[in-house]
Amino acid sequence: MKRILLFLFVMSAGMALSAQTADEIIQKYFENTGGIEKWKALKTSKMEGKMAMQGMEFPGIITNKMPNKMRVDVNVQGMSIVQAYDGTDAWWINPFAGGTDAQPMPDEMAESVTDQEFQSPFLDYAAKGHKVEYDGTTEVEGAKAHILKLTKKNGTVEYHYFDAEHFVIIMSKSQIKNGEAKGQFTETYMSDYQEVDGLMFPFFMESKFDGQSVQKITVTSIKLNEEYKDDMFAMPKKK
Repeated sequence: MKRILLFLFVMSAGMALSAQTADEIIQKYFENTGGIEKWKALKTSKMEGKMAMQGMEFPGIITNKMPNKMRVDVNVQGMSIVQAYDGTDAWWINPFAGGTDAQPMPDEMAESVTDQEFQSPFLDYAAKGHKVEYDGTTEVEGAKAHILKLTKKNGTVEYHYFDAEHFVIIMSKSQIKNGEAKGQFTETYMSDYQEVDGLMFPFFMESKFDGQSVQKITVTSIKLNEEYKDDMFAMPKKK
């Protein structure tokens, strides 16, 4: 009986330690990247940079607005491509796929866009209905990292890897929901953290699938808390 009680005590203590460790990692992450209050005060962001994929490099702008509005503008071979979400509807303009009029985004693409959150999912995660679990440690490109498993309210599963020294996110794994690769994970590596108005952002991101590089983003500038009208994110009417 004593052995059973001791085993149960060790198990419960281990579970409590894991939960506490997860919250401690999140706390250190926010402390080291500017503070929770600054992150909560963030209402808009505009990131400009260069995107590289399939052997091409092109300029791009990503604009976000609370609570979940998003717009991506890129220029490919002189043609403007837009992907946007107004909080209700996802739409795009893609001259390479059917003209210059705005169209509803294909369902599979729209699902990945509408699942994005402007705020960090770790900010007040319990109130959002998310669940966070400590999942041990590993190495990411030679750096020791703590792993946090994030299960969102809608069931989406993500793994986030926090550098064990600086407690910034250096890699994230997101589960693919549709298509032939459904159930597998894409990896996004983040580095070159720089300060912008008191908050820390990665200025280089690389997405990989099955070990192969899919997309690279090199950020050249980030602007925070500027004013953007909602019309910017709404699908324009056909000409």
